[in-house]
Amino acid sequence: MLIVLIIITAVIVITVLSVFVSRLINSDKNKIDTKTGIQESTYIDIDGMKQYVQIRGKNTKNPVMIFIHGGPASPMGYVSAYYQRELESELTIINYDQRGCGRTYYANNCDANSNIDLLVDDLNKIVEYAKERFGKEKVIIAGHSWGTVIGSIYIQKHPENAICYIGISQITNLYENKLNAARTALEKDAIKGTEDEQKLTNLINKMSKVKEYNDMSLDDLGQLVSITSKYIACEGEMSGLSQMITGITSPDMNFDDMKWFMSQMNTEKFFAQNKEIMEYAFFGFDIDTLSKTYNVPVYYLAGKGDYAVCQKDAEAYYESIEAPDKAFYWIENAGHSMFMDNPKVYCDTIKDIMSDFNKSF
Repeated sequence: MLIVLIIITAVIVITVLSVFVSRLINSDKNKIDTKTGIQESTYIDIDGMKQYVQIRGKNTKNPVMIFIHGGPASPMGYVSAYYQRELESELTIINYDQRGCGRTYYANNCDANSNIDLLVDDLNKIVEYAKERFGKEKVIIAGHSWGTVIGSIYIQKHPENAICYIGISQITNLYENKLNAARTALEKDAIKGTEDEQKLTNLINKMSKVKEYNDMSLDDLGQLVSITSKYIACEGEMSGLSQMITGITSPDMNFDDMKWFMSQMNTEKFFAQNKEIMEYAFFGFDIDTLSKTYNVPVYYLAGKGDYAVCQKDAEAYYESIEAPDKAFYWIENAGHSMFMDNPKVYCDTIKDIMSDFNKSF
């Protein structure tokens, strides 16, 4: 028994030391030490609410990009240096924790009050803050997944503030996007004749009849995504364990980030806590209700292995829109969070967008 205790203690000590050393190494790697640069984590006041923002870049004279995280309610700022490092020499990048989640949630006494109108207004306040602070007339708006819902609405309401819009894993109609991803999985040869084929067929038939959030089964949704992932996910997708390790070894992750990350493990409680925006995300937003005429350039990035949101839907919508400039990029060997799976290709794609559209930069 004593030997077992010693072994367990040794493993814990080694793990803690490894994490500590990794955070030190990453702190040095992520450090921005240019005279014109910025590396800041702070809170700004938005109508009496403390909104957490993280700002990184090697030259504040560079264009500003505001990154709207996905989820809903899944901030990524604590690992941002991992996936945006190669962009920080060309952009000043602002990540923020939306109201009702992450550091913003804890800074406001665990206030989860959130809805789409408030989130779009918050984004506008952050844009105005960035424009004033860095002396810009416009900024780049980039959204990931749920962030593309906020971003798509925002650029149609406030095109005067946007250099361009970058939709990463663009949502068109989330519930249908998930069903269509499952239908894509059924087309794969590997699923033919398996138990999964019948299970997935049954799930699609059952879930297709659901029209309201309160009738949606989280268990059915989880099974649908799980089976779909087996036939669409790519080898390059970062595993959940790898994402966790990336998080805890990041010097930017603090206790609030860790608490929020852990809270997402309890799916039922997490969905209940964020019910209003979850309901809007799944059954309230349909991009076809927006104008198909955009007054800013639009660029979509889609992971080939995205099983969470069918990107063929985004491509079909992209073909229907008019914009001053537009492009659709398929990212090979990457899934829904392509910037985590393949950060170099993600950064290179953003650089290509900037290179092609250098008139406003």
